[in-house]
Amino acid sequence: MVGGRAVNEFRLYGLIVGLTVTIMIICDSLVYKTVDIYSLKITASGIVFSLCYLLSTISTEVYGYKLGGRTVWIIVICQTLFVLILNGFALVQPDNNAISKQYYQLFHEFWRVMVGTWISVPASYFCNGFIVSRLKIFFAGRFFFVRYLLASMLAQAVLLLTAYPISLSSKYSGHELVNIIATTWSYKVVMSVLLLPLGYYLVSVIKKIERTDYFDWEVSYNPLTVFRDNNGDIERNRFESAKA
Repeated sequence: MVGGRAVNEFRLYGLIVGLTVTIMIICDSLVYKTVDIYSLKITASGIVFSLCYLLSTISTEVYGYKLGGRTVWIIVICQTLFVLILNGFALVQPDNNAISKQYYQLFHEFWRVMVGTWISVPASYFCNGFIVSRLKIFFAGRFFFVRYLLASMLAQAVLLLTAYPISLSSKYSGHELVNIIATTWSYKVVMSVLLLPLGYYLVSVIKKIERTDYFDWEVSYNPLTVFRDNNGDIERNRFESAKA
């Protein structure tokens, strides 16, 4: 229950979860691909990944920390299945034909992405959700741009510093890895700024459709309790109050 309503009453929550998982799977598929901009390297996954943090921020902003946190564990489960299946088939009959050899060359160490996911996704996404949630209470629902940009900058730094050393250490040298992390983070900060108007628009539209503007008063921020319902005695949905 969120704001006295069952999750299945929200019309757009499932869509947001699905889009987030889809983008994360795309990022996994592109993790080894880099794009050179002069002497700088940016991972292809990093180019599209900012959309995930935008969706994560929107989810927490509209539905609250716990529903945003449930998305995180769904991501981890889906990514794990994706990586295990792709990695497994890359190891099956690697010398079968030229394409099999290419699959093996590219994905035989894909398990590193899975290990990186187990660490980086919960760490970064729960960091993002916590900052968005607490700042929303602190600012009484105002200054969305502050909580979105600050949470995105810090959470993406957490993600890059935990995921990339695990996922890419076998593909790139230490110097290249530092270059990739620094450049990708800088790019993501710029993208967060550019996506801010879209974030404002989507948050406003989704709140009106869902008639929900959730504040996490007296909510546990333990990532392991996000599937437990909050205390229903506290009215946390301030949509009508904000509207008035």
